[in-house]
Parts: sequence; structure tokens; C-alpha cells
Amino acid sequence: SDIVDLCMIPEVDVDMQDVLAYVDDVIARKNFAVIAVAEGAGQKHVATGKRDASGHTVYGDIGIFLKDALNGHLKEYGGRTFYIDPSYIIRSVPISPNDHILCCRLANDAVHTAMRGYTGVVVGAIHNVICMLPAKLVSSGKRKVRPHSSSWQGCVANCNMPCALAGLCIPDAHKGGA
Repeated sequence: SDIVDLCMIPEVDVDMQDVLAYVDDVIARKNFAVIAVAEGAGQKHVATGKRDASGHTVYGDIGIFLKDALNGHLKEYGGRTFYIDPSYIIRSVPISPNDHILCCRLANDAVHTAMRGYTGVVVGAIHNVICMLPAKLVSSGKRKVRPHSSSWQGCVANCNMPCALAGLCIPDAHKGGA
């Protein structure tokens, strides 16, 4: 999207001073800034150190932290932030006909799979084809964004993000010298 100015993901640690400086630059240029934050991003600022019953990390709320930090920073300029938790938006959107068709297909195929006696599988769509996949395969690991991948670089370029916020800068200690 051409609307988002900063995209934060868990794989890229960011310094809050870099975020605040970049937001200032964007606001000076456009009069507003849009930040998209993935679940798990910025945990060095809000980590809970807790795990749930299944052993998964309980993430701190980076959205609230970021909103409060930006509000504090922008207050002297008369600026403010709006925080939108997408879980509320997703639940409030009416179902589209395509969503309805996909959900019906998935439900029917899940029931047929169970009636055939299959266990330990999940039903899902891959390239618009409904498939059975082993549940262990689906839940075997976390998908991660590689900061040097072309897909992340496309996002970085589209958002016009500086390298400090894109996970591309080489730390000062590793820069060539001598």
C-alpha cells in the first residue's frame, strides 16, 4: 500500500528514537503518518517474559506502547495519534460473497475429511485448491520474514523507510575501518 509510511515486524529491532525521528520527517512532508505494526514487533520495548499454557510467548502490546510514546512525543507540536486495533475492525466487517463461498467450501471439506476417517489433518486452501495438510506440518514452526528478502525490500521501498527501521543498516561496530 502507498498509504503506510512505517511497517514494523518482529524480525527487525528498531530504536524508538529512530521511529520518532522518522515520524517527524514524514509528518513534516505529508502532515500525517501511518504505521502498521505486526504482532510481536517491538518486543524489546514491551516484552512480558511470560509464556502461555502451551509454551508460546505472550507478547506485550506494542500498539499501546507506540501510541503512548508517539502521543508524548507529538504533544509539544499539538499532534496526536489514533490507534486502531484491527481485531475490532475485522469482526465488524460484513462477510463478502467470496468469504461466504470459501468458508462453506472449507466447512464441507472438513466434515467430509472427518467422515472419511482422517485425523491429524487440517483443511485449507493452497493456490485456491482445497487440500488436506498434516496438522504437525502446519503447526511445526513459525514463519519469519527475512529482512534481506525481496518481499520485505519491496515493502521497505514502498514505504520509503530508512535503513535503520528496515533492518538493513550495518551496526557501527562492524563498519569497515582501519
